[in-house]
Amino acid sequence: MAQPPSGGPGHGPGGVPGPPGPPERHGPPAPPGPPAPFGAAAQPEPISSAPAQSRGCATAVVATLAVVVLVLAAAGVWAIVSLTSAPGGEYESAPDCSVVPGGVLDGLVPARDTELSRRIADFDPERREGYECRWETPQTASEVPAAARVVIVRYADRTGRPGTEAASTALEAAARGKASPHKLSGLGDEAKGWSESVQGFDWGCTAVRLSNLYTMACHTAAVDYQASESIPADVALANAESLARAVTAEIEKGDY
Repeated sequence: MAQPPSGGPGHGPGGVPGPPGPPERHGPPAPPGPPAPFGAAAQPEPISSAPAQSRGCATAVVATLAVVVLVLAAAGVWAIVSLTSAPGGEYESAPDCSVVPGGVLDGLVPARDTELSRRIADFDPERREGYECRWETPQTASEVPAAARVVIVRYADRTGRPGTEAASTALEAAARGKASPHKLSGLGDEAKGWSESVQGFDWGCTAVRLSNLYTMACHTAAVDYQASESIPADVALANAESLARAVTAEIEKGDY
């Protein structure tokens, strides 16, 4: 799941010999990226993402999907509202990647490496700020590959529009056009979950609004060391929802 994950759009998963030794295999595809700016016209999200480097079979699919998702983001798939400097809503700052519970990640991304843990570039913190986080099972691990992605963005007010409304708009934009987006109850002020397939790998994603804070959590995993196929979409979605609920609970306990 990658902003999402160098290989090239034409590459796909491929099988390689398994044990003895830690199996080498394709990593899962990269997840959908964070939201991009609403204005008079859809603009690409000013989020830089260091190009993933090909590390062999285990990361080829992740790299490919990163490219795919970034192209979609540039086309205006994600939207973030242009904001002024006046803070609005309950949250005055965005939690960083440390808010994601390690225990939950242990179960979703075995033997994980932190691929990304950083503040989103090019955001004016007095208008909006956020973090993007990505974890992946490394190719040297003796575990079946998996990946997870979390994005957290805090919105401030702009003239005539509160940050809470901007966060809600971002959530709606994230779910728009996805396969069977549905509302989730008992999760933040509003939440939606959906599935999407990126080059044959099914990702589950859950977006949540907490006042003027927007979060998105995504997950995918392979069914074997060769990453010949992903886990079913409904399983990936259930995992993404579990991750989103854990992140939301941690945020609600903090002081941001």
